[in-house]
Amino acid sequence: MAEIIKTLLGSRKIERYLGGVVDVEGEWDLFEPERADVVPQSIALDATYCDHVLIKYELWDGEPPASDWDESWSGTIHLPSGRICATSCYSGESEYYEEFELGYPDHQWQFRVHRKLLSHEDFTADIVGFALFKLQFWSLTATLRPS
Repeated sequence: MAEIIKTLLGSRKIERYLGGVVDVEGEWDLFEPERADVVPQSIALDATYCDHVLIKYELWDGEPPASDWDESWSGTIHLPSGRICATSCYSGESEYYEEFELGYPDHQWQFRVHRKLLSHEDFTADIVGFALFKLQFWSLTATLRPS
């Protein structure tokens, strides 16, 4: 059974205009993404109408088990640096958030994205305006070990 090697829960919330996650040294384009569109070095994320976002990253030693989040999708990404971070953009100004080190530069990764829009009883997701993302990464070729 697959196990988590390491995790990172972003220490600050992303305020509006989340574009996605990108390789910290790669070329990327997240303009007008379709949900789950993957350009070679980035993953487009759609927070819909949510003003605030938190992202948790997980590195696994194999494919993680299924999850019961609201929505999930998966794909493959190539990361030249082996490091990834979230980015947001407003009025031409980009902001970058904490880096998550996957290791293995110039490697292709499998990923799964889980998204949950927070709500509670009469407080619907459009009122609460908070989205959670969990991004899980694993390799089909490298042998990953806890550090």
